[in-house]
Amino acid sequence: MRETAKILSKLLAEGEVSTSDSDLITDYRKPEVREELDIWGDEMGFKLVEMRGKVYLVPHADSDLLALSIRDIRERESRSDRMLDAFLQCYIIMTVMWMLYGGKNDNPKRAIFLQVKDIIDILDERIANVVASQVISEFETDYEINFRQIAEHWCAMQVDDLGNPNRRKTKKAVIVSICRLLENQKLLVVLDDGREIRPTERLDDLMIGYYLDNRRIEDIHSLFDRMGEASNAKAE
Repeated sequence: MRETAKILSKLLAEGEVSTSDSDLITDYRKPEVREELDIWGDEMGFKLVEMRGKVYLVPHADSDLLALSIRDIRERESRSDRMLDAFLQCYIIMTVMWMLYGGKNDNPKRAIFLQVKDIIDILDERIANVVASQVISEFETDYEINFRQIAEHWCAMQVDDLGNPNRRKTKKAVIVSICRLLENQKLLVVLDDGREIRPTERLDDLMIGYYLDNRRIEDIHSLFDRMGEASNAKAE
């Protein structure tokens, strides 16, 4: 039980047990310790994933205790439209993940870093074209989200904070803000005064080795292919 407690404490504090914690890794591989950790996982809502000699704690999506939720994102906002901001930031996260890991081959990683200005360009293009097409009604029906209102909210923002004292309402500031949240989770690193982001080794491991199984990859490509069809329809 003491060995299990040490591992669980490390996982809850840091989200992972690394290769430098050789004693903990050795204990983790003991059947009785794994059984006790699995019981804790069932009770607290997490799964343990071992990759490249590390052990990661992955919260279940519906875990109120551990998972990052729309509520957590919403409560970071103080304005009355914070739910709208929260849904927009969730869409930004999805877009960033697609830009990083949207490749259609055995290794889905397609970029080692992203410029924030490029994220803005992709969001501008995707959002504008989807809203201008008939696909918007399908999105709103399928996902039960007022995507048009989110799009209008995004399009009303300035790109940067030049001449705008309210930095939080600019496109760059919104992207950097949500990337900082992911940085706190040790998933991204924000560099160059908020102009560049890079995925961490943890994010690479979890996305490539766990989250992006064949079914999830197909779902992601299906969604963005539909958005691409909207862009093509508008261009024609």
